[in-house]
Amino acid sequence: MSESTDKNHGDGKSHGDGKAPKLGLKTRLVAWWEGYDLSGLRRKGDEGAHHDAGGGGDAAPRSRDPSLNRWGKPLWSATRMEVAETLWGANYTTPGGADYVPTLIRPLGLNPAMSVLELGAGLGGISRFMAAQSGCWVTGLESNPALAKEAMERSYKEGLEKKAPIEHFDPETFSNPKRVDAIVSKEMLFTVRDKDRLFDAMEAALKPRGHLLLTDYVLDTATNVKAIRDWADREPLEPNLWTTEDMRNAFAQRNLDLRICEDITEAHRGLILHAIQNFVTYLMKYSLDKETKMAVLDEVELWVRRTTAFDAGLKCCRFYALKPAE
Repeated sequence: MSESTDKNHGDGKSHGDGKAPKLGLKTRLVAWWEGYDLSGLRRKGDEGAHHDAGGGGDAAPRSRDPSLNRWGKPLWSATRMEVAETLWGANYTTPGGADYVPTLIRPLGLNPAMSVLELGAGLGGISRFMAAQSGCWVTGLESNPALAKEAMERSYKEGLEKKAPIEHFDPETFSNPKRVDAIVSKEMLFTVRDKDRLFDAMEAALKPRGHLLLTDYVLDTATNVKAIRDWADREPLEPNLWTTEDMRNAFAQRNLDLRICEDITEAHRGLILHAIQNFVTYLMKYSLDKETKMAVLDEVELWVRRTTAFDAGLKCCRFYALKPAE
């Protein structure tokens, strides 16, 4: 992002009270970008041209190309990666960042003798953190080819190409030839269509006494169906949501000892709101090119929609289970 001072940016103050952001927060992101309409992310004069993080409407076709979103547009670009890292921190594309990882992985008790799989590795931040901090052997698996390629290049740059390689994979057909001590996945399963198959594959990939640690978006029993559907229709990848009870059953059916089933929605919401508020202040210092501005709006809109969905019954939960000894 090219640095310059824009005198039209506004006061730089942040908003947010632990609830979904008010419209004012989003409006401030476009106040310094004359000619664009936030409600449709539409350039003035482009009648009918629609641009957002997912597209719009439940009639849109779903792309099967892992590099594309459900409307056939690239899911990740170098620009979006830069925007996401500015929002969440270097090497991270989802809420939490490096400060959150130690808390996330604490139940695993990692050590140099352990082998770990991360499903949905993104840019490899968690995989490289686990390998560098504990000496364990990690393989990060990422479904988006662009993210996987960039993540592997970063592992090379950090000298972790052997301890923390990042590879492309398809979660719908995942299997692992070697059994590992732990599997970690952060907010990835909610887009997988055949979760039962994936659970079978994860259980098969774990050694006896192996650890399975997941965070994911799930549905509450009290759900505003229309609001959730409206949110889902605008997600870049089509959500295939289970309830918390569905998740509990998935562990039980595979004889996995579920030790933690925790609703972390409010903490997750707090991470998102804090990051967006800091992001708004940060952006006030910069003048961005058109592509970056669009990427900024797309990314912020994506996360604002998710925080709104929390009020409609979407939850973020943490699950930790142990595989029994043979």
